[in-house]
Amino acid sequence: MKIFLIGVGLIGKERLLALDSIREKRGTVEISGIYDPFFKDKKNIEDKFNVKFFESFEEIYKINPDWVFISTPHDIAVDYGKELLSKGFRVLIEKPLGRNLTEAQTLYDSAADKSKLWVGFNYRFFEGINSLLRDIRNNKFGRLISVNFILGHGCHPNITDGWKLDPVKAGGGCLIDPGIHFIDLARIMSNDKLKIKGGLCWDGFWKTGIEEECHLLFEGNKTVYNLQISIVKWRSTFRIEVNGEDGYAVINGRNRSYGKQSYIIGERWGWQKGKSQKDSEILINESDGEDVFLKETESLLFPDKGDIIRPCNAEEALENMRILEDCRKILNI
Repeated sequence: MKIFLIGVGLIGKERLLALDSIREKRGTVEISGIYDPFFKDKKNIEDKFNVKFFESFEEIYKINPDWVFISTPHDIAVDYGKELLSKGFRVLIEKPLGRNLTEAQTLYDSAADKSKLWVGFNYRFFEGINSLLRDIRNNKFGRLISVNFILGHGCHPNITDGWKLDPVKAGGGCLIDPGIHFIDLARIMSNDKLKIKGGLCWDGFWKTGIEEECHLLFEGNKTVYNLQISIVKWRSTFRIEVNGEDGYAVINGRNRSYGKQSYIIGERWGWQKGKSQKDSEILINESDGEDVFLKETESLLFPDKGDIIRPCNAEEALENMRILEDCRKILNI
């Protein structure tokens, strides 16, 4: 199985590391080349991973890989994606799927075979989140009352030197990245019934023309979904709270500056067992999240038909962008 990578920045390197691990484990994956005209330390990557950088994008047609992974800024990803999908390549594009619904629809329409378009939504594959999604599917907490998502990040002082806060290159601010991850998770939890009901956003610190903090209220299957996303929160925060009629769950942490991810569940009135409510809770798992790209990539390349949580397909990614577009209308951004 030949894999070609376009872009080896922060996320592209994660994909490269994942593929290297899969290659070592299975022996059936070949990293057939990398194209990144902006990457400086090519020799070090070539030596470390036994892979070749190509100077021309057109080299990809000679190699004819089984998969192309696109890990570039959002604006560049659109053009590469359209080109490759229109020629029948199987493509993974890192989230979201274009910078707006029009671009997402164009990418979707470029794939005559929709099964050849996949989008990287790696949050699904954090151990705690993956367990939570399975438990919700299995009705572990009974009918859901509410779900709260909180993600806060302060970025770093020089982030404006890059593309992440550029409204053209990124396509927006905290709503599209990282907020689209939470939209994806809430949509899954609501069985594709997620509808925006209201929200507010704030800007004014980074002053690049993008939204910097968003508070959004959704409804889905009579469940309340509350999303808070910020890139002006100076203590890294990641928390998901699920409240059901029979019990509840709490996820804390993501990895790195957010701390290890823990997944805790509790029963309704657990204190009746002779303990405090907190002492009645159960820690299901705790993880550092370092293998999330490996899990997602392996699930993509070697799917298990019995697995209920899969990588994000073309239809799901397009629906995420439809919801995001509705959010933008509500927020007037």
